Amino acid sequence: MKKIVRALSVAVAPIVTVITFLSGCFFNFNSKPVEIENGEIMQDINEKPQEDAAYAEYSAKALQDYRAVAAAHRNAEGEVDVENAEVIGAANVAAAKLFAYACYNERTLDKYVYFSDQEGNTDLGGSGSAEARRQEYYLRVNESEKTCGYRYHYTIKKVTKSSGGISAMKGFFESARLRFTDKTDLLYRFEGENSTIALEEKKHEVLGCQLLKCNWGTGKDWGEHDIVMRKSDYIPPEQIEEDIVRQAGEENITIRGNINILAENIIKSSVITEDEDGGVSVIMFIDTDVANTDEASLKMLRKANGSDDCRWTDKEGDSGLTFVCRYWPNGLFRFYSVSERWSGKIKGFSGAADSVTSYHYSYSDRDCDMTANLQMLEQAKKDKG
Repeated sequence: MKKIVRALSVAVAPIVTVITFLSGCFFNFNSKPVEIENGEIMQDINEKPQEDAAYAEYSAKALQDYRAVAAAHRNAEGEVDVENAEVIGAANVAAAKLFAYACYNERTLDKYVYFSDQEGNTDLGGSGSAEARRQEYYLRVNESEKTCGYRYHYTIKKVTKSSGGISAMKGFFESARLRFTDKTDLLYRFEGENSTIALEEKKHEVLGCQLLKCNWGTGKDWGEHDIVMRKSDYIPPEQIEEDIVRQAGEENITIRGNINILAENIIKSSVITEDEDGGVSVIMFIDTDVANTDEASLKMLRKANGSDDCRWTDKEGDSGLTFVCRYWPNGLFRFYSVSERWSGKIKGFSGAADSVTSYHYSYSDRDCDMTANLQMLEQAKKDKG
């Protein structure tokens, strides 16, 4: 028990990580480069959300059911016996529901923002190896009576170390792209210049990591129609698993982590602990044998990594897929991380990849304010002419 709880406390610390390899490309700038200032992002990750969570009552019920079982199984110290089979079974059910509800909560929020940081390595055998970093920032404000719908979403990938044949072509594994959705459904895309992608010298005071940055230029898809920034339909809890399966393999899916978390027996074991602020922390160890035979999970994994045959693999007795999550009392994500290892073929290369990805969420008015971003966009429109 102590080993598991210790691992949980380390994993939820506000640090970490990212990357699987997706190909990038070099960009030629046909317009004046624009400065994109993100400002002091993600300042309120420790501020309780004021937004309502659509599945709050179901998250509470899942925890209540778990507590009823856990209360009946205590060890000599009076603590919950997390190694008891009945406790593990109840924790697995509750953990799966909490994760699914948190993902589906996002569909009905007025606004939210998350920042992900991923560090990982890929070994392509005789073709070489590489370590890389990937960061993503996703700010979304859905259309309402008071505002238009907006999205500010960038992804930056940087190879930090390489050897063998990858060294000569690492530029093809680096990229930077910003997608800006203005006034509900108009897309303005910016492309980053590979040669200028770099880590800032100082760590972000709240996130605890260095941020990737680059020079940007306006790209194609300028003023074209995008997906509409409106809230998605509410899916009844009993229909969520069916919805996960239906969306698997599509471009925009609701469930996080590329896993059908509600598939039968897909969680091997889990531990749930109560936080002092009323929220909970959860660690889930996924059964990779089950995940690798679950069609929906494989579709999501392969779509995300651009591979037709990749599979999760365990390493040295550890699960090849582990989730650590923190939830606010109403069931919204506060933080989650995904540690995974998979092997397969990417762009003709066979190899294996390890990565850890962390996600921090915020729902505050300050962190979800689009004012500075909209000013940047208007200036870019003027510069482009």
